[in-house]
Amino acid sequence: MSDAYVDDIRLGDGSELYLVHPKQPNGAAVLFLHWFDEAPNANRAQFLDEAKTLAAVGVTSALPQLAFPWHSAPTDAEDDLRRIEAEVGKLREACALLDESEGVERIGLVGHDFGAMHGMQLFGNVALNCAVVIAAVPRWSDWFLPFWRIASDRYDYMRQLSHFDPITAVGRADMPLLFQFGNADFYIAPMTAQELYAAAPEPKQMVSYESGHAMESEDIRDERLRFLAEHLSLDLTRTQRKNPRAPTL
Repeated sequence: MSDAYVDDIRLGDGSELYLVHPKQPNGAAVLFLHWFDEAPNANRAQFLDEAKTLAAVGVTSALPQLAFPWHSAPTDAEDDLRRIEAEVGKLREACALLDESEGVERIGLVGHDFGAMHGMQLFGNVALNCAVVIAAVPRWSDWFLPFWRIASDRYDYMRQLSHFDPITAVGRADMPLLFQFGNADFYIAPMTAQELYAAAPEPKQMVSYESGHAMESEDIRDERLRFLAEHLSLDLTRTQRKNPRAPTL
């Protein structure tokens, strides 16, 4: 019998979200936010297997489908600010669903790429117990200006989005942070990763891996699961008994 059941629901804006319920909730929850790519897993299903693994130790998880820039390309400062604010509203609604789930009292966040950048907007505004930031960059313009046609003047664009830049948001963090970066990431230079990490308050840690931007190795997954276990009070030995390849503390 499965340790989890998955609800496929719609949020207020019509977007889809997986809500993964454990058979025996233990008070912990995780908000998982996916990456941007053309890969088949660049959607809300990216972390679904991880959510099911955590359900075996009592964790409830929310995995929303993000929209910007997945479903609409960046164009100019005014419209892009509106789209970022809409994503923040979606994430607040997802957190509210977790808060309303049975017994939830501790929430962690895991975000990859644009998912991490959107997730950092919650720092200091939503009660989180820990967060994992995977392969994110310090500024929206670091992605948008090189890869899309932006109508705004580049310096005006950077200035208008600066309040929502991850490097600004991460400074509001009030929980333990784990930063995960690939040292073979074509898109993110080591100095870019270090700039974002340096802007974050303690307690924090950064780990680099032999990985590209996809960050798909078991070592990367296991390290963040151990981090979540430490800060959400999880007993991973329960998953180890069922699956010898599962991570342990």
